[in-house]
Amino acid sequence: RATFGTTPEEAETTRLLAFNQGFYNLFLAIVSAIGIAEIGTGRTAVGAALVFAGVGSMATAAVVLLLSAPDKARAAITQGTFPLIAVVLLILGLVS
Repeated sequence: RATFGTTPEEAETTRLLAFNQGFYNLFLAIVSAIGIAEIGTGRTAVGAALVFAGVGSMATAAVVLLLSAPDKARAAITQGTFPLIAVVLLILGLVS
């Protein structure tokens, strides 16, 4: 609630939405983890596609938050830093 500056009433109203969003994020993390495992077993193309899908979605969501609510820049940066690092490192790993 504090991260997004909502009131207790707003938090209650959006509770189900937040619950659903939590699972959405969990599934993106699972896709990313499976991608990492695939890369580890030598299936680089499949793994990279899964990692890009997972962390790319996370990074893009952070950009959407930043553009739609500039006052939430800190939350957007927190949300997007790790996925952006993952995308950059994966690209570097694929081109080297």
